[in-house]
Amino acid sequence: MNATSAMTPEERTAPAADAPTTGGVTLMNRFQVEPGRDDEFLALWTRTSHYFRKQPGFLSLRLHRAVSTDAEYRWVNVANWDSEEHFRAAHTSDEFRAAVTQPGWEHFPSSPMLYQVVTEASASDQ
Repeated sequence: MNATSAMTPEERTAPAADAPTTGGVTLMNRFQVEPGRDDEFLALWTRTSHYFRKQPGFLSLRLHRAVSTDAEYRWVNVANWDSEEHFRAAHTSDEFRAAVTQPGWEHFPSSPMLYQVVTEASASDQ
């Protein structure tokens, strides 16, 4: 994987829902990160995540790294928002555009998508 052309802010935003949503949404954003570039990616992602943490409707996030360097998408961000409306508002500001177009992001293509919980279970449910 080599440096790619820069993704637009619109490409860095999950597509709109096919129908109106109610309740919370979860962003799952997969990133292509070449082995050996983890530190660079993590520093850039961390700086960018500070913007989202301050936004209305932001609930939480977790960043995951694949246990194998063979994974196509080695890093996955999972962020919870209280509504799609709040998610969209955070992804249309000038500050968002500046955050996701800062130098370095062109090396880390991503694939964002929004999801809603359909089924939930835990070990304590047994």
